[in-house]
Amino acid sequence: MDAEKEKEMASRLKKGKFDFEDYLESMSQMKKLGGLSSILGMMPGMGIKTSDIEAAVDDKQLARMEAIVLSMTPAERKDPKLLNPSRKHRIANGAGVDIAMVNRFIKQFEQSQKMMKQLPNMMGGLGGKKGRFKLPF
Repeated sequence: MDAEKEKEMASRLKKGKFDFEDYLESMSQMKKLGGLSSILGMMPGMGIKTSDIEAAVDDKQLARMEAIVLSMTPAERKDPKLLNPSRKHRIANGAGVDIAMVNRFIKQFEQSQKMMKQLPNMMGGLGGKKGRFKLPF
């Protein structure tokens, strides 16, 4: 990823504006690096064998999630609030999965967005904001 794109994505993450387009971008970057199991294997000090990582990471599941996002229109990727039941059904048919998987994926994505939005506050934020974690000493 070039430096400008990296800064823009970091800014969007801090603001909690991560959308499905950003998800696709991160998936393509991960594929360029050899997949999630390859990335986790590169991390020093993890103490995890490559075979264990490959068993834990289901590349087929990641491919299904990508198919779900690719089945969305560009407007739906930018604004997940547009996803009503009929659109979700169309997405499920396009991705070759059942609608329950689409609903589960969207719910997980929304939870990740909320977590990303709260993360800067928990970590102390920028500009001298105090974090939410209080130390006992």
